Amino acid sequence: MAEGKPGQVLILNGTSGSGKSSTAELFVQKSDDFWLLYGIDHFLAGSFPAKFGHHGPRCAEGIYAHPIDPDNPDGPLRWSFGENGVKAFGALHDWVAAASRAGCNIVFDHLLMTDPLVIQDLAWKLEGLPALLVTLKPPFDVLEKRVAERAMTKKLPVEILGEDAVNKIVDRLTRLRPFYYDEIYRNDICDLEIDSAAHGLEEVVAMIEARLAEGPGNAFDRLRERFPRN
Repeated sequence: MAEGKPGQVLILNGTSGSGKSSTAELFVQKSDDFWLLYGIDHFLAGSFPAKFGHHGPRCAEGIYAHPIDPDNPDGPLRWSFGENGVKAFGALHDWVAAASRAGCNIVFDHLLMTDPLVIQDLAWKLEGLPALLVTLKPPFDVLEKRVAERAMTKKLPVEILGEDAVNKIVDRLTRLRPFYYDEIYRNDICDLEIDSAAHGLEEVVAMIEARLAEGPGNAFDRLRERFPRN
C-alpha cells in the first residue's frame, strides 16, 4: 500500500483514574474526522497474554510487579519488563506508528514510564510523524479516591489467577499506585498538561481539540533529544 500523508497521533498519558480512557473515547465521538482508538487497557486486557501479565504465573517473562525495597516484600511495588514485555511494547509502538504511516489518525491512552523504557521507545518509533503528547495529571489524592470507588468489573482469568483473583489484583494495584504516579509523571515534557480534576470531561476534550488546531506538537522531538538512541 502506497504511503501518503501520515495521520495525526494523539497520545494521552496518565495513571489509572486520570480520565485518559474516557477522554479518548469522548474525543473520538465528538470528532468529525476518522480516528482509530486504542489504549493500554485494550492492549493489556485483550492482546497481552494474562499468564505473562503482572498478575500471571509467568510474569517474569513479560510484565512483573516486584517490591521496590527487597527487604520489604509486603511494601510498595514497581513494574519491570522481561524479554516478552520489552518485545510486546515495542510491537505496540510499531503498530501506532504504522497506523499513522497508513494515513490513519490514532488516539492512544498510555502509561508513559521512563523505567521501564516505555516513553523512550515510543518517542523514537514516532520519529518523523505528527504527534501530540497530552498529560492528564490530577492530584494524587483525587486519583486515590477515584480508583478506590471503582468496581472490579473486568472479566478475570480465574483459571490462571485462582479464585481469589480479585483480592490479589486489588492488593497488587494498591501497592503499585505510588510507583505509577511517581514514574508516569516523572517526565515533565509534553505539549499540553491538564489537571483533569479541575476540568470536566467536555472541557478537557475541548482543550485538546484547541491544541490540535494549532498543529502538531514538539514534545516527542524534545524527548528524543533528552533520550538519544544508544
